[in-house]
Amino acid sequence: MRINARSITSFIPTESRLLIDKAVQNMIFLYIKRSLYWNKVTRFFRPIVAFVAILLVVLSYATPKALASDHQDTTFLATKLTAADLTDLYVFESPTDSNNVVLVMDFDPLIVSGEMRPFDPNVLYQFKIDNTGDSIEDVVLQFNVNGTSNNQTVTVRGPSSPIKVGTESALLPVSWTGQLNQTFSTHNGMKFFVGTRKDPFFFDLEQFFKIIPDRNYLLQPNPSPPFQVLSFRPPGQAQDTLAPFNVHSIIAELPRQLLGSGKIGTWMTTSVKTPRLTNGNFAQIERLAVPALNELFMDFKAHNNSNLQTPTKDASSQSQFIKAFVNAIGRPQGIADAVISVAIPDVIQADLSKSSGSYFGSQLGNNFGGRRPKDDVIDVTASVVFGDAVTGITAGQFPDLTSDNVGPNNANFLSAFPYLGNPL
Repeated sequence: MRINARSITSFIPTESRLLIDKAVQNMIFLYIKRSLYWNKVTRFFRPIVAFVAILLVVLSYATPKALASDHQDTTFLATKLTAADLTDLYVFESPTDSNNVVLVMDFDPLIVSGEMRPFDPNVLYQFKIDNTGDSIEDVVLQFNVNGTSNNQTVTVRGPSSPIKVGTESALLPVSWTGQLNQTFSTHNGMKFFVGTRKDPFFFDLEQFFKIIPDRNYLLQPNPSPPFQVLSFRPPGQAQDTLAPFNVHSIIAELPRQLLGSGKIGTWMTTSVKTPRLTNGNFAQIERLAVPALNELFMDFKAHNNSNLQTPTKDASSQSQFIKAFVNAIGRPQGIADAVISVAIPDVIQADLSKSSGSYFGSQLGNNFGGRRPKDDVIDVTASVVFGDAVTGITAGQFPDLTSDNVGPNNANFLSAFPYLGNPL
């Protein structure tokens, strides 16, 4: 199968050199530390590390500092403020109480074993839930951390109707407070955990970077052409790149009726205060829901704009990127139509009237839907985009790209709340 690499790279631009400030240095050195953690990744990054080390010395003097108050530059904020970097959203039926639903927000990734990374009190974390079918939030659940010492506490607001909808958020009245890294319960059947957990996501990210090198931050600004490698590693050789890392998590279990009675759509956001909002409200800087959506289909520059949008306002742009990607790899338009039908708008859909479900189940079948930590979302997505799953379309398949051959590790999960495994 011939692939039009030029058409792929035409919608995958490089990142701006102007963003390489002290914050980017920190992020690069974090990647270097991560790469040194295990030998195979060290061999993969060694020539890049040497180049980056020299480049940073030069750019630290040549590149002007970005202003910390520039809260409108979402890429800058996401690079500078790792605490606002969202990684995964999970929405699933409680395995211990059929009346409850569980919401999980993971953020601040690549925490190594033994690292005590503090939570950032300047970030507002929110679950946003639509229960009327318009992908506009009807219920919000807000979290923020207080203090900077080892005794940081967490404040919970909601769940209740938002004071403002969209990308500007106002704080709800305080509902509860609790300690970090400890489960705390409320009088109305809710329980919360905010703290460090084992990262539940599983993916051979190292091999994915070989398939689409542009997605690797360290390979900018001159990545190799995409799809020179046309397969994931086979079973037994595939590796879970995220296995050595922890993540920060917000986990909430609550009665279903507090979110709605039928189908809901859920997404998560991080927001910060900005001088642009003189009323003291928070401005959205990150938004995430459907896994692998932006990461696979959308280029970096467009991701900046996506983070600043609501699911409804971003739907057209995300759809166009899906169509462009599918066209660039030479697959029929029906593949893009199938992805758009289940993934756009960018919310995780669930049917609260159903007892159990599967990933994309509320769109494709008659079950709860949502996303569980053990759901193999990479294989589901890849089998549609590169295979014939769901669509039955066989033209232009890439059989060796339909699975990364990495599955969930049961050691990373708990059978009871907070469900994500203890940190390494």
